[in-house]
Amino acid sequence: MNFTLLSRLMKNQATQAFLGLFLVIALLRCLWLWQPQRQVILHQDHLLDAAQERNWKRFDSFIAPNYSDRWGHDKAFLVRESSEVLRQFFGLTIQRQRIECRLNGNTAIVLDRLKLDGKGTALATMATSAVNDLHEPFTFEWKRQSWKPWDWALVSADQPELNLDRAGEY
Repeated sequence: MNFTLLSRLMKNQATQAFLGLFLVIALLRCLWLWQPQRQVILHQDHLLDAAQERNWKRFDSFIAPNYSDRWGHDKAFLVRESSEVLRQFFGLTIQRQRIECRLNGNTAIVLDRLKLDGKGTALATMATSAVNDLHEPFTFEWKRQSWKPWDWALVSADQPELNLDRAGEY
């Protein structure tokens, strides 16, 4: 397409109206998609999908460099041990029930009740029992990392009934 044709198209009022409508719709879609709560929920779902699919590079991308939890685990430990435990499954489904998503400025708390479903080694069976016997939801804390509306990272996770302090036990 040459400049003359483009110039003629832009003089056409119908074309201008169509382009204007398209830009307005695109802007509204972005504003809707980039709402903080929607972004946190999408990140939460993508994190759990990455774990279920055992896509550790993607899983790692959702976790903040300064991740820490009450058990003293950091990002490297979380990724390494999640990989170790979840590779024990031949097939895995992580079922989730969203309880709540609270926003407070640049911090968000997501409460999800998780259940594991799958077959695997004895360690997979132990992990499934440990998670599925929990009554309280998991708490995931997300923080916005920059001015970008999509830049959220997991900074902490907790589950009050889960005891990971015992060496070698889950």
